[in-house]
Amino acid sequence: MMARILVVDDEKLTRTTLAVALQDEGYEVVTATNGFEALEALERAPVDVIITDLRMPSMGGLAFQEEARRRSPDSAVIVMTAFASVETAIQAMRAGAADYLTKPLRSEELLLRVRRLVEDLERTRELRRLRRGAATPPALGDLVCRSAAMKAVVDRVLAVADTDVTVLIEGETGVGKEVLARAIHEGSGRPRARFVVVNCAGLSPTLVESELFGHLPGAFTGAVRRRAGRFETAAGGTLFIDEVDDIPLAIQGKLLRFLQDRTFEPVGSDQPQTSDARVLCATKRSLPALVREGRFREDLYYRIGVVGVVIPPLRERKDDILPLAEHFVAAWCEARARPRAELGDATAERLLGHDWPGNVRELRHAVEHALAFAAGGPLRPEHLPALIGAAGPRPLLELHLEGRTSVPLQEVATDCERRLILWALSQTAGNQARAAELLHLSRTTLRNKMAALGLTVDRGGAPGEE
Repeated sequence: MMARILVVDDEKLTRTTLAVALQDEGYEVVTATNGFEALEALERAPVDVIITDLRMPSMGGLAFQEEARRRSPDSAVIVMTAFASVETAIQAMRAGAADYLTKPLRSEELLLRVRRLVEDLERTRELRRLRRGAATPPALGDLVCRSAAMKAVVDRVLAVADTDVTVLIEGETGVGKEVLARAIHEGSGRPRARFVVVNCAGLSPTLVESELFGHLPGAFTGAVRRRAGRFETAAGGTLFIDEVDDIPLAIQGKLLRFLQDRTFEPVGSDQPQTSDARVLCATKRSLPALVREGRFREDLYYRIGVVGVVIPPLRERKDDILPLAEHFVAAWCEARARPRAELGDATAERLLGHDWPGNVRELRHAVEHALAFAAGGPLRPEHLPALIGAAGPRPLLELHLEGRTSVPLQEVATDCERRLILWALSQTAGNQARAAELLHLSRTTLRNKMAALGLTVDRGGAPGEE
């Protein structure tokens, strides 16, 4: 069935021009001169897309948009404004608009935006139909959850998995943002296409731009041959941009342009290229805070966060700890063609008693460490990395003072430092960068201290001493 479009504008020429262009594309079009007329039209029959001006007499566009979304929550809204300020566009998107356009309008651009929204609506409705007819919700890759908090996250992404909508995934390091992004990709209409990952953490502006958009020979020092960017390699599939908050402001504008019109220019080129890659983004930091600090574009924030989900830390979803642990046990044993190992009660209690500052990633490393040392037998507490489920570093000084009449300062300080570093490495499953963050050290300083103290990390991520 062809989509039904409602056009709301007090200017007759604009209404007529839009109506004719949309009707020529085969859409059914209803027009209204103001917000009150438009609300009456919504009462008579539902519409798929609402195109409304922001500046109108009687009822302003934002007030109409709010009431229209209350009465017709499934309708997608495109706002139009002759005032191309970021503030008005952001205000509209905060109120729930799916897109915005600035006047004077170009018919081809409007039709492209409408076509995309209609396609998204059709996919969403089909997904809902399939979910109603399914006995159980479809699996999303390796995602495992039992807690109500994670089930809510999964339900939210299931609703948009089979669309092209941009999703922003927030959460602490190690909670499983990439796993969720991959699950969204596998639940989409393009699961056989490429899932491309780019991590922007710590990259220079030139390198970030090259990673995302590619470059031509001679574009910068060291660019000796053409390199395809991630948008190009992810065409037809999904591009997952991790640590999106680390993208420099100058490059954020180019990402915004791609999200608006699907075009980009490789470094050193003035010829635009196109890509239909779906974009998913992730961050461990608060983007609204970065926006307030002027370090992240507010308009880009609302573009990448059309749908936003927050993955709770593992310490807030204890119900997921044992199912995840059992999943990691099964996957590890299956990959090595071994009988499934048993997770003993005492080990389970130790896992449940830990706060998991490294989240799911730390849990996985802990389980795999235990499996490596269990040698095919049941997993016992002593197989886990040191300090899993044990107390944190605060009692260390008391341990040194207990029963002493004098204290050799350097000896105690060195031992406390050694224990603190071992604790941090254990908390982060051996990841030195994250351990350095916990200790408020640079990565180089941590490495130097580890070398001086004879501390190591094995292949399973377990810290130890030489």
